[in-house]
Parts: sequence; C-alpha cells; structure tokens
Amino acid sequence: MKLSDLLNYDDIVIQCHDNPDADALASGYAIHSYLTEHGKLPRFIYRGRREINKNNIKKMIKDLEIPISYEPDFSEEPELLVTTDCQYGQSNVTCGKAKNVAVIDHHQVSGLLPELKEVRSRLGSCSTVVWDMLREEGYNVNSNMKLATALHFGLYTDTGKLTEISHPLDRDMLDALITDNDLIRQLSLSVISLDELKITGKAILGFEYFKERSALIIEAEECDPTILGVMSDFALETEDVKGKGKCNSRE
Repeated sequence: MKLSDLLNYDDIVIQCHDNPDADALASGYAIHSYLTEHGKLPRFIYRGRREINKNNIKKMIKDLEIPISYEPDFSEEPELLVTTDCQYGQSNVTCGKAKNVAVIDHHQVSGLLPELKEVRSRLGSCSTVVWDMLREEGYNVNSNMKLATALHFGLYTDTGKLTEISHPLDRDMLDALITDNDLIRQLSLSVISLDELKITGKAILGFEYFKERSALIIEAEECDPTILGVMSDFALETEDVKGKGKCNSRE
C-alpha cells in the first residue's frame, strides 16, 4: 500500500489504539500531516475507556501540536478508517463500522487484514513504517520539525530508548530526522508528574509486609497503570520480598 492510495477518499478518520503511546501518536500525526497537505480534512482520534493521563504523552500532544481528540462515543461510519500502530479488530483498539479500512502497523499480524494494508513487523516502530512511506511519496518530513521530533520519540519509546533497534531502516530514520533534541530529553524525563510522585511515595510508605510469605501489598490512589508498574518494580526489588506482590489502585 502507498499513502497516496488514501487520497482516493474524502471522509477519512485516523484512529490509533486505545490509551495511545508515543509511537501511535507520532505515526497517526504523520498520516494526518500528509493527508492535510494534499487537501484532505482527516480527523485523528482515539477511543477506549481511559483518556490519556500519562504526563509525558500529554506534554507531547501539547508541545508538538498533535491534532488528536478523545472520542469514546464515536459512532460515525467514515468512508475510510485508517488504523495506525494497531490492527482493525484487535482488542486494544475500539473500532466501529467503516465503509473501508486501511491498516498501518509494525506488530505481528493478528487475524485478517483489509486490502489496504502496510504491516512491517520487523521494524522497531510504526513511526518508521510511516516515515518510509512518506519518503516514498517524496514528502519532506524535516519541513516540519515537530513532526520529525514526534517520529523520533515514537521510535525512542518503542525500542527501549533506542537500545532495541535491529533493523537498518530504523537507524536510517534516526540519521535523517532533524529534531528538537531538547524537547526529546524533556519528554523522556517527564514520565511521572509531581502529583504522581506524591501518589507513588504515599503508596509505598503505606505498604503492608507479610513476612511468612515474603510479600508486599501496596494500595494506591487512582493513577495511570504505568505508575502502578513503577510501584510494582520497587516492590519486587525490595529485600526479603520473594512472593508476588499486589499493587491495587483505588478508583
């Protein structure tokens, strides 16, 4: 599939997976930018039960001016639905009906794919997939530093801070992009907000330890699942904790 194939449609909705990460946002942003430059009026949305509340993802959307909106009750049937960083019908994306579907992704294929598809499972990020598709169309990504920065950060987060890159095309994209390196550093260091830090500290200080099982129970206020993961890591790395700990969020 080529990105130019999408230009055959007018009513276009781009949708990434629920609770989107940096790669989902960056790849969808890139497709939105391409379509907009070619005179289309696409909409970029995400759905699901939870609105984005991860600190650095919110900062990414704001600082890079990513035109995405949270549409949990979206019920329209667009002429074309483009799913990015996910595949239509998977459990991690809440999709409704569409007259036509296009899939752009880098994960392993799961189920049947539509005729319009570009899935490259060996790449480190969907950002790389879309960057290469843009390059094939002669689109100058570096004309928009915010877009270039988003694509870099998408690959950065999906490859363990660039430590898991194995495909040469991922490296080609990194070498080609002109980015705001200061903003990338800020985004990589802004995972936890001050409020989330307070929640984490309060929860850890209130732990319950069960010596006979060498286990911890940590109860936290409502927070992003990522923060629960941080607390769990602390618990599992604690001396004399051998059992499976339990980390609950009060909602």
